[in-house]
Amino acid sequence: MGMLLFLSSLLAAPPEPLVYFDLKQCLADAPDDSVFRYDLVKLVASVQGLVNRERPRLAIRFLDGSKQGQAINLDDYWLDVLQQGWLKDRTIRRESALERLWELFPEVFTGAVVWDPAVLATANVAATICAVDGWLPVRADSALYERVVNQGPKLPVKVSLVGKFTGAESGSAKCDAYLWAKREYLDAGKCHPALMAYYIDAYTQAPGTPGFHYHDLANATLANQDYYIAKKAFFFDLGVWADEAPVDDPKQAEGTDRKTLIALLQSQYAQNQGKQFTSVGGFVPWNLKYTNDGPAGGKHEPVPSEWEYAALLSAHNAIMDADALGLSCLTNASAYMHYPLQAQYAQNPRPAPRALEAKTYVLIYMGDYDSAAWLSRMIPEVWDDPVRGALPCAWAFNPNLADRVPYVFDRVYATRTPNDWFIAGDSGAGYLNPNLLTGKRLDSGLPDALGLWVEHNQAWYQRFGYSITGFAINGFHGKMPQPVQEAYAKFSPDGVGMQLGYDAPLVNGTPFLRHVSDIYPEAGNLEKAAAQMAHFARPKKPQFLIFRWILQKPGTMKGVRDLLVEKYGDQQWEFCDPYTFFDLYKKSL
Repeated sequence: MGMLLFLSSLLAAPPEPLVYFDLKQCLADAPDDSVFRYDLVKLVASVQGLVNRERPRLAIRFLDGSKQGQAINLDDYWLDVLQQGWLKDRTIRRESALERLWELFPEVFTGAVVWDPAVLATANVAATICAVDGWLPVRADSALYERVVNQGPKLPVKVSLVGKFTGAESGSAKCDAYLWAKREYLDAGKCHPALMAYYIDAYTQAPGTPGFHYHDLANATLANQDYYIAKKAFFFDLGVWADEAPVDDPKQAEGTDRKTLIALLQSQYAQNQGKQFTSVGGFVPWNLKYTNDGPAGGKHEPVPSEWEYAALLSAHNAIMDADALGLSCLTNASAYMHYPLQAQYAQNPRPAPRALEAKTYVLIYMGDYDSAAWLSRMIPEVWDDPVRGALPCAWAFNPNLADRVPYVFDRVYATRTPNDWFIAGDSGAGYLNPNLLTGKRLDSGLPDALGLWVEHNQAWYQRFGYSITGFAINGFHGKMPQPVQEAYAKFSPDGVGMQLGYDAPLVNGTPFLRHVSDIYPEAGNLEKAAAQMAHFARPKKPQFLIFRWILQKPGTMKGVRDLLVEKYGDQQWEFCDPYTFFDLYKKSL
């Protein structure tokens, strides 16, 4: 029997090669046409999502980044990391010609859904149809249409959205498109019951708009779509304000976008019957729509627009995976979502309890990692910093991001130092406003979801050994009342950092403390950051200060700490790990 097993193992087929498609090269070889390049990236991401649904078969080379100040290709970086372990036995097949995709994956080149450039929202509707029905999205009357419908694989047109939406239903052709997709796909139960995708539609392609010559295809978030197509998510892009019509649809009645978004969220809630939170990837496209920033054409500031969007999600049992501008692009999530995580991960052993002293105790919240895109893209720059380990770091990596980037969590746990600690960021295992999980909930009509939030967080926190929440955000919705504090005490017993206030600093043994300030250390000007932090020190000790730093390196922290000790040493600064910080703060109470 042993010999037969041995012989059968020799005869077993080798693992299927992983196709590594050089999309950068493919784009370089393409015509100098921003429309065609946009369509090309959208097509490749859609193919990725379909072929990777069951196993990793297609990765792309597309996204550039940096490692310790040096330019790198991020897709090369992560492929190299994964080939050291999970993919070590996989042959990598490198391709760059578009034609090779339909030659290698003919099973997904079976039909097209044609979207209407006159109604830009249909680009997102086409993504939903692709996710559910498997038809590849193609712009009507385009170079790509000629390439894949009239030539090449000769895709039959299965669905055409051209001329389908006129505004007859809602007064907005844009909103009519989403309402139709809601009935056909979301209400019908064909989409994922707990996943949605908020990514900008084809507005960057609209003639006459500031985005028509928009060459930054990464920030167009097309490459993000593969994961959501693989998971059969519903795609949308809608404004959040009741008192204005958005710049991309100025003739609609004020608030039509918002009403449509609420209808989508209510339908999504009905699909999961309130038994789980819906994760929504993406972010308000504040540089192009819905705000008063530059050409975006709105009257509201970007941060309030973010908070209003977060509030609507929160009131409908949804959390944000916040792929925001600048680091909005995430590649290869549909391929690497199959990375085999361990069942459970443990933090470093807790530090021994210490006596309280007359010091200025500091906790640096290393954020913001409430987005899988931000987390994956910043690892080479912040985590690979050679100074990491010199000081205790509280890395605010939201644990729910492991759904999209499991490989990141495995790597950071495997390569941490004794001074690396993991805490949750905004506002736990997902970004929402916890105050809106109870009460009237913006008149959404949904029942209290505070208990569901506790269960959701307990599962994620237990898996990764978390017991501290670094930053609970309530946006416009006031201080945290004691019942919500009691809920946090159940899954975050060792401490909670707050955006706003709270009823009591200690609830059921859990300490709560508000952040004092955001600090943005500028390269070459660490003195300014040190002076800003020193401004908050008071003569009375002990004092406890939480500072929020965004996308900063351990080396920057060490530089600022050294300056504080040198220039403001009389204030007795001590930078703490999160467990020591909250334990000492609790003793001070």
